[in-house]
Amino acid sequence: MLRSRSLVLLSGIIVLAFAISISCSCKKQSSGKLIIDVNSGHEIQEGSSGFNVRIADKVWSYSHPDFIAAVHGLKPGWLRYFSGTMGDAFNGATGLYDKDYASMFNHQKQYLKGYEYTQVKGPHRIIDLYELLGEVGGKLVVTINGFSETPQVAGEMARFCKNNNIEVEVWQFCNEPYFYVPQRNLYWWNDGYDYAAKMKPYADSIKAVYPDAKLALNCTWDGIWGFMKEIHQYQEENGAYWNVFSKHSYAPHVGKKQTFEEAYQRANTKIIEVTSPEAMAEIESYSWKDTPLLITEFGVWNTPLNGIFSAIYNAEYTLRQLHHTNAFYIASHEISNKYRPGKNYKTAISEAYSKGEKINTEELLTGIVKDDEGKAFELVHEATNHSNYTWDVQIEGGAKVEGMKNTLVDALYARAFKGVDGFDYLLVTNRSGKYHDFSVLMGDEELNKKAERSYMFSEKAQNKDVEVITDQVELGNVQVPPYSVVLLKWSSDRLDLPSVPRIYKSKITDKGVELTWWKRDNALKYRVSYGETPDDLNQSVLIEDSEMNFCVIPNLPAAKTFYFGVQAINEAGTSNRSDLVKLTMEIPEQPTIFKTAKRDTTITVMWKSVPNAIGYKVKVKAPHFNREYDANNVFGYRIEGLAYDVPYSISVSAYNGLGESSASESDVVTCKEQLPIPPRNISAKETKAGAVYLEWITQDTINPDVKYRLYRGKTLYDYKPFAEDIEENHYLDTSVKAGENYYYTVKAYNADGECSFYPNSATIIKYDKVQNIELSQVVLKEDHYEITVHFNNMKDKLVDVYGVALSDISYLNVEEDLFESTEVNEDSFVVKIPLTKLKKGSTYAVRGFIKTKVGYTYSMPPHQKFKF
Repeated sequence: MLRSRSLVLLSGIIVLAFAISISCSCKKQSSGKLIIDVNSGHEIQEGSSGFNVRIADKVWSYSHPDFIAAVHGLKPGWLRYFSGTMGDAFNGATGLYDKDYASMFNHQKQYLKGYEYTQVKGPHRIIDLYELLGEVGGKLVVTINGFSETPQVAGEMARFCKNNNIEVEVWQFCNEPYFYVPQRNLYWWNDGYDYAAKMKPYADSIKAVYPDAKLALNCTWDGIWGFMKEIHQYQEENGAYWNVFSKHSYAPHVGKKQTFEEAYQRANTKIIEVTSPEAMAEIESYSWKDTPLLITEFGVWNTPLNGIFSAIYNAEYTLRQLHHTNAFYIASHEISNKYRPGKNYKTAISEAYSKGEKINTEELLTGIVKDDEGKAFELVHEATNHSNYTWDVQIEGGAKVEGMKNTLVDALYARAFKGVDGFDYLLVTNRSGKYHDFSVLMGDEELNKKAERSYMFSEKAQNKDVEVITDQVELGNVQVPPYSVVLLKWSSDRLDLPSVPRIYKSKITDKGVELTWWKRDNALKYRVSYGETPDDLNQSVLIEDSEMNFCVIPNLPAAKTFYFGVQAINEAGTSNRSDLVKLTMEIPEQPTIFKTAKRDTTITVMWKSVPNAIGYKVKVKAPHFNREYDANNVFGYRIEGLAYDVPYSISVSAYNGLGESSASESDVVTCKEQLPIPPRNISAKETKAGAVYLEWITQDTINPDVKYRLYRGKTLYDYKPFAEDIEENHYLDTSVKAGENYYYTVKAYNADGECSFYPNSATIIKYDKVQNIELSQVVLKEDHYEITVHFNNMKDKLVDVYGVALSDISYLNVEEDLFESTEVNEDSFVVKIPLTKLKKGSTYAVRGFIKTKVGYTYSMPPHQKFKF
């Protein structure tokens, strides 16, 4: 008993000591060196650090003045359109959320909220985001919604970008696809291999427009390597049609509440682990050597760390990833949580939606609340957005801090950047409570210069709302405070050429061609060159005002095509020319409608965009109805407030400053009040007899006489109806031919018509006729779960392992842990999983497996589930 009390007392002392170390150790002082390793440098993308964007469920839009101010304040190197979980029901053609898209998912409330918000405040158009990015010299990454949109829509998005001279750095396919798998009773893809196969038609549709496009599969989340291994299997068998590796990272997240001490220790360990050379080597082992690394989301996601510590983590994570020579673009999640609306206007939007009213939300000024993470990124972007080269930094005399499992890890990290505008930069992060005094060296030479120091710090790691301070320091003696992000900026004594500008807005108006391009901070003037061929830009305009990044070129001859490029000029010389934009001095071509869809009293129309257009008009005619809508510059529009049972004739025309095209051929659409609600989540499983058992979730409990029509195709997304008049939620397809592959989908229909969109495409889950496994029961015992699996036709001499695969699906993770059987009978085996291996409150999916010399055989879905 005495020993037990002593241990308790000792434990309390250790905890108290830890608390003192993270809150009061700021009184300690260390000195050392920050040595910029000039032999370690490598190029980086200018503007390599950016953000994911998720503002659909906020009052902000891309044209809201406070969002514009937030982007100008944070100056992201790039932003991602349209992304995050909310993007799964987003229609890229209209810039709105779609009810039918939302109906494809389990948790529809969030998507319907996106529908409500964009219905009130208006669409989120890609052209608006691109032009806003242009104002800060930012770039664009596009996440294609491969969940609810088709390859055709993806191709039309690419066509729209090309027609509007929008440059896309990377096209990423889906947001976090690895959670839409059978372990979670979802069948968008059966595994990573199936995901890769299903994204190939999307990639082909984009490459038909942009043959050299950068393409990325969204491969993994920290720790979810199973899905990535399956993608790698596709790569090994078919080759990689993608050329960029992308992932998400929330390393401090554990899916449960932690104390600050636990979260702090985890973050200190994980930030090093997930950005390490070993982590990159693992990524490369599942892709290829020097694969470009795209991270479209990362963050802390562990509540006790919110504040100064999460700010440090975000800054340091970015810097550590830029250590890798193949680092491409790195984005935190997400911009409107770094600078967020001060007032949300949720009630005003909800009331407007319930009344069927629109609000000019751009007049609802919210103010901006700067999160600590946003303040840290202000410092990071000052360096990354003005640099194209980075050096490693050796730290001598840096403190250590507590990591996981009683380890000590480095508390400080630093990277230096070679600027493009006459300055160099050094960023230092400090996760300890110690003050440090450093001298800064460039190689072997001490930098005896003055520098501007901008920093944020706190003497307690739990503090929030920390201010950014700016002062002047000598690089021979720089203080790095506790729990801090520190930016040092000094004159490089170089006269750098201006960076290459980019034309981000190009329009044909009645005054001529209007061009707007990225400002370059060290430019004195700009030269706009143009001509009738890309190789002979024989005319030019010199803009001698460095603040003027806009010009109008008048009096260009009609019907002629011109190519335009811009160069920035200063005393060092002239930059390389921007990528060229192409415009023809004529009224736009006639658009073509490729899809119409109806739901309630709305009709959505989508069309193929055309070059030289700056907007589109949607014309709707019916008896006693003749209306024209200015859709602005999109390739889809939702017409609202229509009547039931009225045939509406819909056409689309394109316009620019020279006039309006002829209207497209008309589509006639009639809204129907009892149009059925779509089904969702179709699966296809081969039976022992060789038929295919199809099952889906029916959702319509309102409309009368709803039936289901099944579609089938031998190639993805090329479906023909093959069975109908189905009243249940399942069907057995006995008409399949042995040896042939099929894909399936389903639609609902009744007397009022068929739903406009199909849900996921189901790939057949094959039945192994030679080796069959069936998980028969899961039983909770006193100290373990006992799982029984039956099998047949397995030869012992071929079997390496009998076991079960267990997935924790209580939140997001679907990585499987394998447990081997120690009790194998003639036609069954038993696996015992100790309760000590499970987390209380977690939900698990389990399936049986047998590993032979040729690979794994698994029990068929659905997986059995249990909650511990």
